[in-house]
Amino acid sequence: MQFAITEHSAELPLLPILPVKLSSLIRFAWWCQWANVKGGMNSIRNYVSAVVEFGLSYGFADPRLQEPWVYQKFRREAGKFIEVYEGKKAKMALTHEILQPLMKMLDLKSRAAAQQAASYAILMFTGIRRGHLIPKSYTEAGMKHLIRWKSIKFIPDFDNAEQILFELETGKVRHAAKKDPWWTAVGKSPVDYMCPVLLTKLWYALSYNGDNERYVLADNAENRPPQCATWTTQLRANIAAVAQQAGVSEDDFNVKDWSGISFRKFSLSALARHVQPQLLAAHGEHGSVEITNKYYVTQTVAQRAEHTGLIAKGFKL
Repeated sequence: MQFAITEHSAELPLLPILPVKLSSLIRFAWWCQWANVKGGMNSIRNYVSAVVEFGLSYGFADPRLQEPWVYQKFRREAGKFIEVYEGKKAKMALTHEILQPLMKMLDLKSRAAAQQAASYAILMFTGIRRGHLIPKSYTEAGMKHLIRWKSIKFIPDFDNAEQILFELETGKVRHAAKKDPWWTAVGKSPVDYMCPVLLTKLWYALSYNGDNERYVLADNAENRPPQCATWTTQLRANIAAVAQQAGVSEDDFNVKDWSGISFRKFSLSALARHVQPQLLAAHGEHGSVEITNKYYVTQTVAQRAEHTGLIAKGFKL
């Protein structure tokens, strides 16, 4: 229990170790960055969970639930102030050049391929986070943001669908208790084998069993979609199969550069060329336009160089 050796005081005592208090847990979490935990909040949360599970094994309550809003505030905001961080290389955005041959390669007569195609199409055109379709784990926390068939509406109806409405009750920046659902929608794409409407309809026809509570990508009696690790492994295999065709150099190719977030990065980066930042922020369910501007409103060297002419317009020739 490493956090027992952090600073102890009468105001915020660390002893006895059990039961773990919320204040001690947060102090331990913050201390981790100086104790060789260099992966930022993602790594720190693993250590926090280990401490909590240790207490639970002795019959003590989860300290994060003592005042849930306090811990959630720390969990969301602390990462902005981390002083010691050696993060992993950021995942790359997928591209039109990779996605088109990848989607064309999938044999939609195969149930597994139809499931993959539906997940890829929904993610690339909605820009929703991977966790709304594919769970990281089968725990309650891992599956809490998954969407169900009841959250999808075919417009005007299933047979004649031109659009699909997705309603998400919870998300990274929203909580179900706030009753603040977020929605997005997709329309038909001119390329059938990439069309989110046609591919979602195909998957619905193959997998829907009449239960609206069923998770969208579930395909078994246990109502479980593919787990993230399995789904990502297959995604990377598919990318590897088309990489050369997509013009990716063998010297530069590393299949681990892509994961579920690569679809979201593709969706927002592709859309950024065509809409204003506030619409892009709404599409991406960002908490603020500042986030959108920082990561997705970008320019090429040539585009930025064009600013010279705009600035020089006031000069007389």
